[in-house]
Formats: sequence, structure tokens, C-alpha cells
Amino acid sequence: MSTTILVPIDRSTQSTAGLVYTLVSFPDATITAIHVTDTNHDAYATVGSPESSEERIAQAGDRLLKQATEIASEYGRELETVLETGVPHRTIVEYTVEHDIDHVVMGSHGESPIVHPFLGHVSEAVVRRAPVSTTIVPEAQSELLERELPGRILVPVDGSDQSLAALEYATSQFPEGRITIFHAVALPFEYDVDAIDGTYAAQIVDDLTEQGDSIIEAADETIEDDDLAVETDLTYGEPSRSIVDYAADNGFDQIIMGSHGRSLPARLITGSVAETVSRRSTIPVTLIRGRPSESA
Repeated sequence: MSTTILVPIDRSTQSTAGLVYTLVSFPDATITAIHVTDTNHDAYATVGSPESSEERIAQAGDRLLKQATEIASEYGRELETVLETGVPHRTIVEYTVEHDIDHVVMGSHGESPIVHPFLGHVSEAVVRRAPVSTTIVPEAQSELLERELPGRILVPVDGSDQSLAALEYATSQFPEGRITIFHAVALPFEYDVDAIDGTYAAQIVDDLTEQGDSIIEAADETIEDDDLAVETDLTYGEPSRSIVDYAADNGFDQIIMGSHGRSLPARLITGSVAETVSRRSTIPVTLIRGRPSESA
């Protein structure tokens, strides 16, 4: 059964990048481009125009969807297009549920609230409320095209089912990608780990490092295809910052992680951390919902 993907479209280059990411990453998917006209933010009204603002907004939405269709045709693909009216994030989530969408891909920095917002803060609301996996693309189209997707993929793990589902998704959806399984050890203090040798804190670091190594090893053992190019790494620091910094410093092309993980006392890397990563990352971030074999 074909995967169905919903791609929200507005006038920002990030939404176009989201569409291009989808066309490149999901060659067999059924793709629907949706534009939601929000009459509360009328960027198209013209003083003295015989057309109503609603008509102008609808016409602008039609033009955006036509442009999306033209972009898809450049990749030899067809799009289904939908023009809706309502509150953008609510309409996107409702459409996702009503039409059995499997995945939502959208840009993260859309137009300002003064210029008919669609993405940006809307993407955050969709991430929190959508019952399906989401991919957030923060780059402009020109920046995205510089990447050879799927490229290098960072998969943070914390031992939770959803982080393992993210790894399963990455290996099944992008077997040609170069995947790194990553764990960030959240320390209960801010000292440099190299400066605490011989202290009680060093034992804490050793214990947490051993736990982190076990989490990475367990995740690595779930990969069934021995031919996949998978690396592993561990670092220390606050999880969301560590994930974003590690991805940026090591030239990764995208991040794939669970949308919710273990509880805070268990030093989760997902849940609110996942939202923070999707908000701060400069590369595409996919947040996976579901358990292993449900999300792949």
C-alpha cells in the first residue's frame, strides 16, 4: 500500500523545500499539497478592488498549488492538490485524520504573522497535535538542493520504543543513507568530563556512559540488514543542544528521531526534546510516532 504524504504549501521558500524533500525522499508515495487560506490574516486584499478578499485569497492559493504541481512535474511526479479555509494548523491536523494521511512534511519558517502565516509556529502546532510522523524542513529550497539526500542521517536513541521506531524507519526508508546511531548523556552537573578524574563525579559519568553504550548497542542489534552503513557515537550534554550541535558540526543532512520517549527522570531525548530539536535544527528533522514495525 502506497504511503500518503501531506505537504502544506504557502508562499515561503521553506514550504517549497518541504515539497522538494518529499519528491526526492518518497519516490513511490502519493503526495497531496494543501494550502489553507486563513481569512483572519488577509495579505491579498486591495483597496478599491471589485473582488472580495476571500476571492483574492482563494485565487492566490490556487496559484500556489499550481506552482507546486509544476515543481512536481519537473521531478516526473503528479500531485493531488487541496485548497481549504480555516485555522492552518487545525485544518492540517483535521485533514490528516480524515484522509488517513501517513506522514506530514512541512517547512518550519514560513511567512510572518503580518503576511498570511502558514508555517513557522504553525509547524510547531502540527508537530504537537498530528497523530502521524512529521518532517520539518527549515531550509530554503536552494540550500536543500545542495544536499544529496538522503545523505548522512543522525538517529538519536534513548532506549525507548519510539527511538527504536525512528531507527527502524531510517533504515527501511533510506537504506542507501549513511546512518549514525547517537546517544547524548545528560550529566547532573556542568563540569567538563575530562576534569573530574579521580572524583566521585567520575564514577557517575562512568555509570551513565555505560548505560549510554548499552542503549546504543541494543539499538544497533535491532538492525537486521548487515549491509547497511551504520556508525555509532556518544557524547555528553543537554540532549536537544547536543543533537543539534552534533548534527551541525559533523555535516549531517537530516535527523530522524522519536517524537516521544522515556520520562524525564530517565533522561529522555524525545518528547519535548524532539520539539526543541525540530525548532532549532538547521537541517530536516523527522519525528516518528509509533512503535517499531508500526512506523516503518
